Amino acid sequence: MPVRSRARSAGRREPPTATPPSCAREGVSTSIAAATSATASSDDLVGFAASACRAPLAESWLVGGATTTGANDLIELANPGSVPATVQLSAYGSQGVSTPPSGQNIVIAAGERRIVPLAGLLLGEESPVVRVVSSGAPVHAALQTSVTRVLLPGGVDQVAPTAQADTSLVMPGVRVIATGVGQAGTVLRLLAPGADASATVTLVPVDAATPAPAAFDIPLTAGLPTAVDLTGNAAGVYTVEVSATAPVVGATWSTTGFGEGADFAWYAAAPEIADPSVVAVAPGSGAAVVLAAGTSDASVTLTPVEGGDPVSTTVAAGSSAALSVAAGVFRLETTAPVHAAVTYAGASALASYPLWPADAAASAVTVLP
Repeated sequence: MPVRSRARSAGRREPPTATPPSCAREGVSTSIAAATSATASSDDLVGFAASACRAPLAESWLVGGATTTGANDLIELANPGSVPATVQLSAYGSQGVSTPPSGQNIVIAAGERRIVPLAGLLLGEESPVVRVVSSGAPVHAALQTSVTRVLLPGGVDQVAPTAQADTSLVMPGVRVIATGVGQAGTVLRLLAPGADASATVTLVPVDAATPAPAAFDIPLTAGLPTAVDLTGNAAGVYTVEVSATAPVVGATWSTTGFGEGADFAWYAAAPEIADPSVVAVAPGSGAAVVLAAGTSDASVTLTPVEGGDPVSTTVAAGSSAALSVAAGVFRLETTAPVHAAVTYAGASALASYPLWPADAAASAVTVLP
């Protein structure tokens, strides 16, 4: 069953999979934001997870999890609309793409949700990627992932979807933690779904005192997920940037360790935010908003919507910065496009979710005759 223990939210109190990031009020599009966090503490499930509400999508990608021994991963599909949705799941693994019967023609009634075990789509995969396509109504997809190592629970997380494949991916706030020899504690997973590609991976330290690793290239075969070990870099917090010659999807996994009380997080790619947006920070230890600037310097301000002092920072072009924040809902304003994520780091607790721009901030659609 999905994690429900000690769940808390910032902003609206509806379940995160059923709340869109904007709504109409008196005919005007109005931004809303919500996020939730949960701590699991039981004999077989331990860890901290956090996620944010976002709009349902007709197509999305879930990059994360595994179907090897000890993994117990669940795909959550929710239909917040007023008509039924029919969902098709395509699974990418070491043998390429497949369309297993258990992932086809999944009907989700309006206002309902369905749970699909990831292992029911493909078994024994270390680096699966799932494409979610919906007809009839858009759906919200997420992946709840957990692992048990030799009877010891090794963490839990809620993996956010990626809206579409792109030639540029930005994953802010990835935490690289020192691990034992031979242990891959930070791993980047990439997939080029349509064509062979070459990807350049760059790690940008959030702390200027951390040495910046050299960028490197990796080849990607169409339809085959690729895992890249990033553990050899200095411990710290980074923004992982991927530039590819063909559209790709990806996410980065990191863990606090491999023993008792360990937790892990999946850092999904964050979309660009250019216009004022309302964002939510769920309660959690060491919460921070990590920002990554593009080709221009960006002055970013987070203003609590319920009152309080704003926090601001300037992020130089091509660099990253972090703002420590309390739980709440904020108005994010920036002078230049940025990518952003909320990250958490504490004792036996690791989590992250990307921040998306509000629909209300989107440009008007022009209809031509």
